[in-house]
Amino acid sequence: MSNTSTIFTEEHNIQTPCKLFVVSDPQVLLIQPSARHEEKNDGVRREIDLIAQASPTGFAMVFFDCVEWARALMPWADDAVSRDAEVGRHAPDTLRFIEHTLLPWLRERFGALPCIIGGYSLGGLFALWAARNTDAFAAVAAASPSLWINGWGEYAAAHPILPPKATTQHSTLNIPHSESRSSAIHLSLGDREEHCRNQRMKRIGDCVRAEHALLCQQLSPTAVTLRWHEGGHFGAEAERTAEAFAWCIEQLVHNFQQPQNNNK
Repeated sequence: MSNTSTIFTEEHNIQTPCKLFVVSDPQVLLIQPSARHEEKNDGVRREIDLIAQASPTGFAMVFFDCVEWARALMPWADDAVSRDAEVGRHAPDTLRFIEHTLLPWLRERFGALPCIIGGYSLGGLFALWAARNTDAFAAVAAASPSLWINGWGEYAAAHPILPPKATTQHSTLNIPHSESRSSAIHLSLGDREEHCRNQRMKRIGDCVRAEHALLCQQLSPTAVTLRWHEGGHFGAEAERTAEAFAWCIEQLVHNFQQPQNNNK
């Protein structure tokens, strides 16, 4: 089932339209920023269906509307993305909205479930940035993330992914209070993205490879995957993002259902 809800931010009382989808008995929460390109060709519903087909684990997923895509998601300014003076100033506001309004709203309804953040393009970039600034997320689904922006490699190296905060056991995933685990990270890229004409954007292949190597070093090789898809940046967005979320769900199921040996 699905419904559309409006959430008010605590600080600014700004209306933020959110689409909520619930599949089976939720054991995990999924959060994704959305814009017009997610809505294209019924992409949101197609993404939900594809995640449900790929994973037997129930989930609740919310898409929150980013009217000003670059303003909401860019962690800092880069003229190659936009010359809007507001771009690069509001990613912390978006993260505050997720942490202090959206997540409490979800957990009030579904319990203290683990949360996966993800997105496509700037949404994937934001998800990787957000996981370096809060311990609220158990996994990151970054599909074709825009890691070619100026300064990303240096920032990522200096700011490791934060280990997820333990959640209470309202889920059959049985995430323990006392055991710290690293996040699971799914990266993906189209195999033609690095062959575009734009000199900045064609760096994306090397940037994503570097991010994968860095995350393997910061976390572990088993906590990170890099998936190459056929095609360029535009096309199959719902399919790529759904695959990323489904992989993250299964990683949580695998990791958190391992036998615990705490009574030594």
